[in-house]
Amino acid sequence: MKKIQNRLNPAAWFILLWCFGFLSLGLIAGIFRLLLSLAY
Repeated sequence: MKKIQNRLNPAAWFILLWCFGFLSLGLIAGIFRLLLSLAY
């Protein structure tokens, strides 16, 4: 695990975290939309 952390520079970490946050937001929005469609 330390090898991977040392290999990634701060810019790569920023891009990785940004993509992860974007995907998690999309997932939450999809679940919320599904719950709304089931509710009505």
